[in-house]
Amino acid sequence: MTLEIKQLQSYVERNIPIAKAFEAKVLNIGEDTLTIAAPLAANINHKRTVFGGSLQAIATLACWSLLHHKLRGSTDPGEIVITNSSIDYITAVTGDFVATASLPNPERWQQFLDLFNRRGKARLQLQAQIYQGEDLAVDYTGTFAAIKT
Repeated sequence: MTLEIKQLQSYVERNIPIAKAFEAKVLNIGEDTLTIAAPLAANINHKRTVFGGSLQAIATLACWSLLHHKLRGSTDPGEIVITNSSIDYITAVTGDFVATASLPNPERWQQFLDLFNRRGKARLQLQAQIYQGEDLAVDYTGTFAAIKT
């Protein structure tokens, strides 16, 4: 585990306590992506599959963490809040899972950064996917607002 991942994991656990209950772990931080893993055992429902609320929460957490990480690298991240989200549950998730969040194209990211730095607030739509084996199980889109404090 890299220092960058350890620092983000520690920040998430301190500031978003429910992440501990989900046993969410930052697995990877890429240039434009971030992956969080969670086990079935901590997120199981009565059907022996992953609870839909856990899938929503982990996808949201992956996107929020990616935005926090990227902003921290270029400016003061301020406050980041989710303003809207939608999720498609395509198939049941029956085991441990990962949610991979991704930034939009580089041009859209730069527009977001410019607006955030100029006005002190901006919105950005992020996506996350969760796969069951090779099959897409969950497709998530969230709109996040960043506000300088």
